[in-house]
Amino acid sequence: MARPASPTGAGRGPWRTCIGCRQRRQQAELTRIVRAGDGSLAIGRTLHGRGAWLCRASTECLELAARQGGFARAFRASVRSSDVDALRVGWPDGDGGPRSDFVPGTLPARD
Repeated sequence: MARPASPTGAGRGPWRTCIGCRQRRQQAELTRIVRAGDGSLAIGRTLHGRGAWLCRASTECLELAARQGGFARAFRASVRSSDVDALRVGWPDGDGGPRSDFVPGTLPARD
């Protein structure tokens, strides 16, 4: 499959496919989701485990992947809705950075 041409020649580097919108993008434009051995989902490029990619800070892609079975397809295993809900809580804000009060792989504290 041919890669999209870049007008500036900056198209070098790894390309991945978003499991939500199914668009191919450079790795730097995506967030990596990992399925741990216990089935929980975590955000992190360097975490061990089977990984999948979503467009960075795109809630729409996260919801598409959850609705259309993108997580199960990418991880080749069923994914619990509670794990997707925990991922929603820790999803990066619109600026692309992770929420500072979230530790990947944990549920948020309740008041």
